[in-house]
Amino acid sequence: MILATLLSVVPFFQPIQEDPKPVERTECSSRVSLPMLPGHRSAPLIELSIGGKPYHFLLDTGAQGGRISPAIVESLGIQPIGEITAGDPSGKGERQVKIYSIPEIDAGSAKFYGVSMFADAGPQGGPAGLADGVISAGMFQDLLLTLDYPGKQVVFEPGSLPSSAISYSLMHGLPALPIQIGNVKLMGHVDSGSDGGLMVPLKYKSQLPLDGGAKVIGKARTLFNEITIYGAKVKGPITIGGMAINVPMIEMHDMFPVGNIGGKVLSQYKVTLDQKHKRIQFEKPAI
Repeated sequence: MILATLLSVVPFFQPIQEDPKPVERTECSSRVSLPMLPGHRSAPLIELSIGGKPYHFLLDTGAQGGRISPAIVESLGIQPIGEITAGDPSGKGERQVKIYSIPEIDAGSAKFYGVSMFADAGPQGGPAGLADGVISAGMFQDLLLTLDYPGKQVVFEPGSLPSSAISYSLMHGLPALPIQIGNVKLMGHVDSGSDGGLMVPLKYKSQLPLDGGAKVIGKARTLFNEITIYGAKVKGPITIGGMAINVPMIEMHDMFPVGNIGGKVLSQYKVTLDQKHKRIQFEKPAI
């Protein structure tokens, strides 16, 4: 989420009302691997096909719903299937968005039918023309989804993770894991759409084992709000889902009530989500 003092963009979308099913039907009988394309964001950028044309989408595990360019919707000639109130966890800046059912999205040999997305050009203030929309992890809800950052690929296939994998819970409909920094315990979203690292609400600042003070290091933006970000070094161990991690600096803000495990942390791993069993696995690349 952070690009020094530059304004970065977070494509977060959270329906306030109950949203349609992420996908009506999936056809995927074997392993599919898509390359992570070069981009200006830490979120995986992949190529998908809609109406026989290739488009680039960011894959965001921190978005409960997908976003698609209005130009694509217009080219398909489809009508909205409904309208819902959308926002981010702050509860501020909510707005009405129209929901569309995309008839078919092709990803390699896999096909996804009736994918629910809302039409929006995306946040203002970030680099333009980088993606045609955002795909949420929900589109892959019936499959194992792997964000293989070291291998620069996104993989999905039938199957499940073993029971020895880390169990996660859902917060605001999104995968969340327990975070512990020193004696401070909180929950945080697993958010591949964030360019940041490990982010915690600013209210915990006085309780954290900080190595020095916190200072403003930049700003970030969701589809709905702009956020001032503080950074600080931490003394003491940090764990996510009981797994020890090395984070040179944590980020803090006062906008969201929960933590956030962003791309700077996730990109160190091969991250696999089993949404049917609410399990997640982190694998470090072999040295």
